[in-house]
Amino acid sequence: MLCYRKHSIFTKKYHIFLNENQIHLGETSNKIKYTINLTHKTVIDWSINQNTKKLNGFWLIWKYKQKFFFMDATSCNKFKQTLNGNVTYGKFQILYEPVHILQYSSFGSLIKMKYLNSRDSFMCKNIQKCIQYTEKDFYYQIEILKQLDHSNILKLKEVYNNNQNYHFVFDFPEGGSLADLIKSKQLSFEEVKLIIRQLILTISFIHSKGFVHRNLKPEHIFFKESNNLETLLISEFELGCRQIDFENKRPTSRVHGYTAPEIKCKIYTQKCDIFSCGVILYKIITRKDLFDHESITYDEKMMLHLINQSGIDQQYQNLLRAMLQFNPDLRANAEQCLALINNISHQTPSNPNFLDKFYIDTKSINDEIISLNCIDDNNEISENHTTIQKLPMIQINKRIEMSH
Repeated sequence: MLCYRKHSIFTKKYHIFLNENQIHLGETSNKIKYTINLTHKTVIDWSINQNTKKLNGFWLIWKYKQKFFFMDATSCNKFKQTLNGNVTYGKFQILYEPVHILQYSSFGSLIKMKYLNSRDSFMCKNIQKCIQYTEKDFYYQIEILKQLDHSNILKLKEVYNNNQNYHFVFDFPEGGSLADLIKSKQLSFEEVKLIIRQLILTISFIHSKGFVHRNLKPEHIFFKESNNLETLLISEFELGCRQIDFENKRPTSRVHGYTAPEIKCKIYTQKCDIFSCGVILYKIITRKDLFDHESITYDEKMMLHLINQSGIDQQYQNLLRAMLQFNPDLRANAEQCLALINNISHQTPSNPNFLDKFYIDTKSINDEIISLNCIDDNNEISENHTTIQKLPMIQINKRIEMSH
């Protein structure tokens, strides 16, 4: 590849030589003028032709001064492909046109964008620079995403660092988010198994690499392809960290409704992710929140009552109990969850017995939330009168959540 730099009197030609850690620009391989270290602390800006919207060169900071090199569009695109994911770029507005905002979060916004030249769709995570998210966090997150190369993790394409924001660019997940899927349809027994198995397999991979996600929720899970539930993707690693860094990387934002209860006591383990996956599984099955997002308290007994509802298949109830243990020492790890998931067979036939429809573990419910209600069906009352007299009906007066 060739690039050119204009001087006051003449234009100088440079060859671009690539190796594993550096890019060299020189007249020959033995006469190198500029060296670019392939690190995310190296910042490069791109230039485009305003008429054609094609790349025509790049800016490089050399000895504290900006140097501009121009190239033909084909070579410039090839050069950029080499640098993608290895260095940091400056202004993303030069190359991308925002389409619309997909999500807001405590860290920033998720934006759908179009690449100016190809018009391909991409997704950009925009994070505002602040005390809670610094340049050190920016580089830390890049390192996590580089090490977690997995088919079910949203792959980082490019990163940008400008005066006010950090930008992470990913391929656009055409299948939308799990949150949108849950809103749109009731998933079948097999579809639930397909999704939760992919989720736990990916979490198992993340944990095997010594990392923890700490920010799992349906809004952070996507599907690469439309109408293909086998293409699950996990995103949003702003709170992710290495297990050995837990003490120095404590979360500073709340994750409503999906966070493990022990985090409230500043206890961080990989099993925090398992609890979050359990809450997600409950949401997938019931399309309801297990913990109320408006509350700041949570109750294990109430939670157990909710997952004991007869509407949830017994096999999934067993999995939920394993994942949602409040004591992390008793909670299943990713491999144990996978074993339970792999043993899930076809949907358990529903039992037509009337009492099974109203099975309640009364030992797991607080007295304060129990109230007796009437049953309208007189035939069912007469048939089961003796037993039903002993059976309290439950009126749920509160929902629960944890925060940190």
